Amino acid sequence: MPERADPPDKFERAILDALQDDARLSVQDLSQRIGLSTSPTWRRLKALEERGIIRGYVALVDAAALGHGQCVFAHVTLAKHDREGVAEFERVVGARDEVLECFSTTGQADYLLRVVVRDAQHYERFLQEAVFSCPAVQQIHSNFALREVKFSVKVPTGA
Repeated sequence: MPERADPPDKFERAILDALQDDARLSVQDLSQRIGLSTSPTWRRLKALEERGIIRGYVALVDAAALGHGQCVFAHVTLAKHDREGVAEFERVVGARDEVLECFSTTGQADYLLRVVVRDAQHYERFLQEAVFSCPAVQQIHSNFALREVKFSVKVPTGA
């Protein structure tokens, strides 16, 4: 985990806001948007990357356009919480492309997964191959999303 000793200054927060809106901005366009010249903007951008605040740059892809129209939230409870069982479960779900996010959680379930699949049969196959084959899993509760109300990957910066 990267160290976050120095919080972003106002220009760095402006960089983060601008790039979260459009990660394809050139350094020149970014510098114009935040009101700094190109060199200090580039230095701040590189510092944000080196400090791990900017983790990478990606394209947001529409899962439904690629045939993965079903989003399922899976609440997984483990029967075994020993180191090997937890590691095996995390290894299995980490290797599956259908799993977009996996969180270790508090509450009734030990993990929350966001899974994208083509249809219910695809999800059943995912369960059989990945989840039910893992001996540490005790139970799973699944919720199929009816529709997406809000989707964002933009983190508030306080700018």
